[in-house]
Amino acid sequence: MTKFLEIKCLSPEEQERVEKEIDEAIARRIEEGILTEREIREIVEMKLRPQLDIQDVQSVYENHLFRDKK
Repeated sequence: MTKFLEIKCLSPEEQERVEKEIDEAIARRIEEGILTEREIREIVEMKLRPQLDIQDVQSVYENHLFRDKK
């Protein structure tokens, strides 16, 4: 598979190890019949959305949570 993973807190070697483990897990699931090639392609083609940072979320809701009730 192509390179699909970037975890900034891991070294390149650690990232390669994680990618290899993911590839092996996917291959096992295909062999066991849990996933089909079509399902894998659908997952690969999915657009991922970044996780929100807690600082971003906090700034959105802060005014609603801590305002004076009058």
